[in-house]
Amino acid sequence: MARTLPGTVAALVAAAALVAGCSGGSTGADDSAAGTDGSTTVTLAVNPSAQTAPLFLGIQDGIFARHGLDIEVVPQTDVAAIISGVASGQYDFGFATVVHVINSNINGIPIRAVATVEGQQKAAEDPEEGNALVAGPGTGISSAGDLGGKTLGVIGLSSLNTLAAWDMAAKQGVDPASIELVQLPFGQMAAALAAGDVDAAVIQAPFIADAVERGATIIGKPNVETFPDMAVGLFTSSQNYIDSNEAQVQAFSTAMVEAQEYATANIDKAKLTLVDNLGITPEAAEAAKWNTDSNPHVNVEGFATAQELLKKYAGETGEVDVTTLVWPGALAPEQE
Repeated sequence: MARTLPGTVAALVAAAALVAGCSGGSTGADDSAAGTDGSTTVTLAVNPSAQTAPLFLGIQDGIFARHGLDIEVVPQTDVAAIISGVASGQYDFGFATVVHVINSNINGIPIRAVATVEGQQKAAEDPEEGNALVAGPGTGISSAGDLGGKTLGVIGLSSLNTLAAWDMAAKQGVDPASIELVQLPFGQMAAALAAGDVDAAVIQAPFIADAVERGATIIGKPNVETFPDMAVGLFTSSQNYIDSNEAQVQAFSTAMVEAQEYATANIDKAKLTLVDNLGITPEAAEAAKWNTDSNPHVNVEGFATAQELLKKYAGETGEVDVTTLVWPGALAPEQE
C-alpha cells in the first residue's frame, strides 16, 4: 500500500513519461563543450545529500580540473528525471542507484554505471553513517519487525531504500505489503516524523541528525545490512555517450575514485563543502556522515542483490545480465 504527499503525483507521472519517451541515448560528442582552458564541460545531475561531499570537494580542490573536466552540477531530487535526462542527452552523467539502472535497462534504456558516489557499502560502527531506518517519537517501534501496519517514509516507492527496508522487515516476520509507504524528500522526513505524519522513515545523512534531534530513534541500517560490500549509489551515463566520449568517461571515473580517497583523508574539509552546496548550516554539515574509507570502485554484486529483491518484493518479472550494467573501466580491479 502506498500514498504520496500532495503535489508529488503529477511530478512522478511526468518523470515516468519522460523515461518512456526517451529516444535511447545522448546525442554524442557535441554534448560536451570545450572550455577556453582546454577542459571539457560536462553536466552532472545529482540528488544532493551528504554522500556527494567527495564530489563537491573534488570539484572545489581541482581534482576534476586536473583530469580535464569542468563539472556543471545540476541538483535534481527526482531520480526518474535524472535517468530520463541522461538517456536523452540533457545530462552527460547523473546519479542513480542499482535499482534505477536495472529498471532502465529492463525497459530498453541503456544506462551504465561509470563510478560510485561514496564507494561500496561497509559495516560501520557509527550508526549515522550512510542511511538509516528511524522510528518516530512515541511510536513504540524498536525494530523493523514492528513495521507491520505502520506508515514508512521513503524517497521512492520501489527505491533501493524501500527494498532494503522491506527485506529487513520480511526477515523479522513482517509482510512488506502491510507497510504503508509515504513518498517524501529526505529533507521533509524529520518534520514528518516529529509531527506523526509517518511512523518511521528511511532517511539519508545529513538529515538523520535532524530527525534524531527531533526525537526519532535509529533502529536499523538498511543499505549496510542488505548490501554489505556492494556498490549501490552510482553515477551513470548512457551507452551512447560512452561510445562517443570514452576519454571523458574515463576521466570522470578516475577523478571520482581520487575524490573519494581525498575526501576520506580530508573529512572536515569535505563536510564544509555541504554548507554552500546543500544550503545547510555549518552545524548540520559538521554532523553529516557518508561512507568513508571504503572501496571506491563499482562491483556487480549490488545489481544482483537488487534484482532478486525487485523480483521478490516488487513483482518485477524482467531480468537483465547484471554484468552488462557497468562500464568496464569503473569495475573494481578484481572484477575487470
